[in-house]
Amino acid sequence: MKPVIKQLLTSIGMGVAMLLLATIAYLSYTRTEHFVASSRWVDHTYTVLIQLDKVTAGIKEAESSERGYLLTNDPHFFHLYEEVVHKLPADMQKLQSLTADNPIQQRQVVAFNARVQNKLDSMRDIISTKLEYHRLATDPVFLGMLNTGKQIMQDIRMQAANILNTEQSLLRQRLKAMEDEAASTRQWILIGNLLAACMLGLSFWLLIKEIQSRERAQRKAEATASQLEITNRELESFSYSVSHDLRAPLRAIDGYSRMFEEDYSDKLDEEGLRLLSVVRSNSRKMGQLIDDLLQFARSGRKQIEAEPINMPTLIHEVWLEVTADQMAHNTQLELQQLLTVHADRALIRQVLINLLSNAVKYSKTKPEPKVVVRSSHNRNTVSYEIEDNGVGFDMRYYNKLFGVFQRLHSADEFPGTGVGLAIVQRIIVRHGGQVWGKSTLGEGSVFGFSLPWKEPHHG
Repeated sequence: MKPVIKQLLTSIGMGVAMLLLATIAYLSYTRTEHFVASSRWVDHTYTVLIQLDKVTAGIKEAESSERGYLLTNDPHFFHLYEEVVHKLPADMQKLQSLTADNPIQQRQVVAFNARVQNKLDSMRDIISTKLEYHRLATDPVFLGMLNTGKQIMQDIRMQAANILNTEQSLLRQRLKAMEDEAASTRQWILIGNLLAACMLGLSFWLLIKEIQSRERAQRKAEATASQLEITNRELESFSYSVSHDLRAPLRAIDGYSRMFEEDYSDKLDEEGLRLLSVVRSNSRKMGQLIDDLLQFARSGRKQIEAEPINMPTLIHEVWLEVTADQMAHNTQLELQQLLTVHADRALIRQVLINLLSNAVKYSKTKPEPKVVVRSSHNRNTVSYEIEDNGVGFDMRYYNKLFGVFQRLHSADEFPGTGVGLAIVQRIIVRHGGQVWGKSTLGEGSVFGFSLPWKEPHHG
């Protein structure tokens, strides 16, 4: 089977399996929601039944307390009566709110609550008569009022039975619906899981075949990468050797030109002396270019030996070297928060030399040149930025910034070979970091680099 077809089948199989799993998950979710909703309605029905029983028990307790008080004149029964009567309105209101979803039941509960209220009013009248006239419980007036209360209580029992029957009927319906939902959910989950298992098995088989194919491709790629690494090392060694061997003839050119100038300057006219100066100047530039190429080659060959670097100390050391070489003693250096980092000190020193020398070089034309160095910590990296107030560069040419021999200013205006930033990028990338630059033409530049964060040490 061709790799393209195998990969297509694997993708289709995985896609179908994922679609099937998503469908099963959706169905399971909706079925579960229905089951939960049915369960809630069952719980709601039980809650209504409990609340109905609570109201019925409350009115019975109030009636018993009322009769106990009438027969014994014991204040204890009167207090029990008052407590129950005080709680009943809230219980009745809750019962009415619980049945608001069912119009039939709501009408029954409203009638039931009205009758309960009639019973409460009747008991209140009897208690008031007792307190006001101090009549005996066997008094005909009391007997008549009690008979009326009994009739009301019978109505209450009948209405409570009707409500109970309605709720029990709803309970049976809802329990049946809940059982049906549970059975349906189990069936869907079982069928869906079987289908998903089949599709996943097929996808897994195709995936194993694809992984085996990729492993073979990876081994081939690793072999190619190993060969490329050997080739790169050979090229670096070749460039290093060529650059090293070119230094001798260049020194000879510069030396013989200097001797020729010293010994025969009186025999040359002004044009001859100028041409000889051009030869010496270009040989020196070529020498600097070779030195930079050697440094570029070394930056890719040197083994990285990471250690904690105290950045303020290293920057001060590099700054003294840079300002001494460029005669830029009037450039102000400002160090803000500088974090310690684990890296190769010699390579990071070369990075700082290139960036700080550029900052000094491109800001020396300003009346008050200034260079600011700062750092920040962001998750797994620590970043350093070097900002100057120099001439800046046009961000439209940013893609040329870190290339070898790429310059954004003329050599007559600002000397250099265009290799420094390429060295910076190579060193930082070898450390697993990134480099960047941003600028506003005429206002200054900011060059930064990030390195992996090893330990939370602060400089």
